[in-house]
Amino acid sequence: MDLTTAREIAIALVVLGATGAMSMTCYHLALKSFHVDLLPSALFARVQWWRDHLTATLGVSACLLLAGVLGLLLL
Repeated sequence: MDLTTAREIAIALVVLGATGAMSMTCYHLALKSFHVDLLPSALFARVQWWRDHLTATLGVSACLLLAGVLGLLLL
């Protein structure tokens, strides 16, 4: 793998990790600002699934971000 491809992969990891971390942080803040019981029943299952997987998704996003930053620093 040449250096340009490795940098592009590292940049993609940074973008994906940062986007995931920011969106999950915003979602966490949104969950604190409203009552889930007031949601329509059609949305309740989806909100509950994301609430249950929020920590794991944030952790994966942080790992992707860290891997991308480390890749950029080491290249």
